[in-house]
Amino acid sequence: MGTEQILGALLIFGLRICDVSIGTLRTLYMVRGDRVRAIPLALVESGIWIIAISRVMAQVSNPLNMAAYAGGYAMGTLLGMTIEKWIASGWIVARIVSGEGATALAAAIRAAGFGVTVTTGEGREGDHRLMFVVTHRRRGQELLDLVKRIDPQAFLTVDPVHQAIGGFMPHHARAMTVRK
Repeated sequence: MGTEQILGALLIFGLRICDVSIGTLRTLYMVRGDRVRAIPLALVESGIWIIAISRVMAQVSNPLNMAAYAGGYAMGTLLGMTIEKWIASGWIVARIVSGEGATALAAAIRAAGFGVTVTTGEGREGDHRLMFVVTHRRRGQELLDLVKRIDPQAFLTVDPVHQAIGGFMPHHARAMTVRK
């Protein structure tokens, strides 16, 4: 196997890493309805893919190119997921069910700069406080850590928010509305 074939396979590997990681981000923005980010990413992704596949098809008998194509796809998926987690764009809603520690937990959530809506609910073991917190995804782990520290018995679920209007969302209220 010559140096030219190895360099060609490395190029294919690198191109696939790029286009698949961009594709991962494009898909996430597309699902969120963010056309401003999704469309340019789609253009770049498809351009890179065309270059990569044309290199593979030009030397279809080279098994190293096939392995580089597949390996680049796998690594691109990993990289795309890593980048998306690092960017942590978007918003989440946390629903917290708390018992006796609810008052202290709500106060701690507010003191940390989150908005929280508290209401009463009835569970298997009696009355509970239901709390709703909408926050930027980047602050999600901070909120989870706070809940675990203040009320380790609390039940918590987290989901993405696709659109919200109004309410208390410090520093990012206008960025919350998603246009479709």
